[in-house]
Amino acid sequence: MRDQTEPTWALEGRSAALAAFDRGDDNADMAHLTEETVPGAETFRSSDGTLVAALRFAHEDITVDLRVQSHGRLRSVSGLATGEYDHVFLRVRRPGSTEGVWLDDDGGFALPGLARGPISLSLHRAGHRPVVTGWFTI
Repeated sequence: MRDQTEPTWALEGRSAALAAFDRGDDNADMAHLTEETVPGAETFRSSDGTLVAALRFAHEDITVDLRVQSHGRLRSVSGLATGEYDHVFLRVRRPGSTEGVWLDDDGGFALPGLARGPISLSLHRAGHRPVVTGWFTI
């Protein structure tokens, strides 16, 4: 008869996987991926790193354009949110952690020094339900 007890590493992996799917914004509106650009054979370079992908998420009156860049083993995400709002707080959802930043007056933001892995963004505007992006990998 085989032992049905799961090894410790399997339980830790399951906890990390469940944490990746944060349910804290279940009542939020979903911003859907409407555009994705991945550089071809010619890699675009800048002083900020190598462009990995450009993504656009949209929901009704709000659009979020993202640039994911590689900096060796780390990633950065920068973006611009456009739409009707006064102030927006951006929650960065990662497995086991949540951070946040206020968007600049023009809707811009930068998230440097991120480890590779799954990420989702949640925008919080006064008087509106939160708007979340789907999970994507950086």
